[in-house]
Amino acid sequence: MAKEWVIRGVPPGLSRDMWWMTAAEDVPPPPPQGQRARGLGETGGRAGALVVLVALADWLFFGHALGLSLALFSGAVLAVVMLASPGRERLRPALLLLVTALPVVEHVQALSLVFLGPGLLVSLVWASAGREALAGHAFRLVQELPLRGVRDGIGLGSQVVKSETLRDHRRHLRGWAFPLGGALVLSALLIEANPVLGELALRLARLDIGVETVERLLFWTGATLLIWPLIAPLPEAGDFRLRLPMPKGPSAGSVARGLVVFNTILGVQTVMDAAYLWGGAALPEGMTAAEYAHRGAYPLLVTALLAGAFALAARPFAAEDRRLRGLLLLWLTQNVALVLSALMRLELYVDAFGLTYLRVHAAIWMMLVAAGLGLTAWQVWQGLPNRWLLLRSVALAAGTLYACCFVNFAAVIAKENLSRPERLDAVYVCALGPLAAAEIAAADVRLPCWPGRPRIDGWRDWGFRDWRVSRYLATMPVAEGVHEDPRGG
Repeated sequence: MAKEWVIRGVPPGLSRDMWWMTAAEDVPPPPPQGQRARGLGETGGRAGALVVLVALADWLFFGHALGLSLALFSGAVLAVVMLASPGRERLRPALLLLVTALPVVEHVQALSLVFLGPGLLVSLVWASAGREALAGHAFRLVQELPLRGVRDGIGLGSQVVKSETLRDHRRHLRGWAFPLGGALVLSALLIEANPVLGELALRLARLDIGVETVERLLFWTGATLLIWPLIAPLPEAGDFRLRLPMPKGPSAGSVARGLVVFNTILGVQTVMDAAYLWGGAALPEGMTAAEYAHRGAYPLLVTALLAGAFALAARPFAAEDRRLRGLLLLWLTQNVALVLSALMRLELYVDAFGLTYLRVHAAIWMMLVAAGLGLTAWQVWQGLPNRWLLLRSVALAAGTLYACCFVNFAAVIAKENLSRPERLDAVYVCALGPLAAAEIAAADVRLPCWPGRPRIDGWRDWGFRDWRVSRYLATMPVAEGVHEDPRGG
């Protein structure tokens, strides 16, 4: 007698791979193993997370200044996306967000937001799609970010309108139309006949919603439209390649002639700067060193930028001709000297008229341009590809701007200007604001103003820079009345 084998149940692998043999046509295939939806993976879970994030945004931001709250809210958004994307990498996206959020913790300004915004977007895409599809998904998310919340809301509304549930509600409304209409007519007659009911109806009609309520509703709407694209399922990533029309470049002969002419012209400027700025030669009658410095600082910076662009265009020809390479290296060397000359001109102008935000930014930009020209010269000398230069130039610029997020330029400017009272612009120093209060308080110069202490209302708008200045002012006796405007009341 043959032994009968009985298999109780179907192995999980077979049930997963043979789902299509089921007789029911409306049974969807099970999700692949390891990708089963859980946590916030479903649309309903994301909608619930949206409600929580909007409530959190209301608690953190509505009626409060920006500060530490921005970093905390960004972390909450990333946490929601991580819960909605199980199995994905978590540590590196979290570290990326932490690094890009540190400038906001230091001080909320435009530059710190420049780092937090892209850092949050990249960390969200990284946590939900992985590093392989990072570029395509990030580009699509940026494209859809402004209008996706509106589009998805319209799509949800059309689905609700076409749903069977709404049709059932319509049938119920038609059934209740006559009773409700009659009740409204009867209620109106009773209100007219009963003064007590009439007074109650007038109170309800005079219900004051309030400006703050309207503002809060608008805030919730805007927060919903901004948050939903960040936590919604990512759009399909396409093949993203930036294709730009490339104009036809110059020939080898025109590049060689251009390098000879340009080096000759630039040599004249280099010799004049060496004579007037470093050699101590007398300037023409009627021209001061400050005027000579001011007229040349910014045009020379533009000249150096154009020189870098020309060097990139001429590099392919220089790689094949050693003489062209020598001319190109001479061209880059002279432009580096040109930027250094512009820096010295700027220093002379600052000595004469003081330091400002624009002059600080110009000095940083000049140093970046000089470093970029140095990298270009090294690239030409070593025959490295343009990708090598692009990556290092971007890293140099991003690193410099990131470091600038942690510098209190208001204090630097105030300290420099207060150190030389003979050319002090008191109105400009007063306009630097509370972040310069520590330097103003420590100076021996009497100013017609007191910028006040940095204001921190609570932990939401807390910033490390404001806290640091306030703590310094608290440790030193400041006679604030000495700095007050005597023209005031």
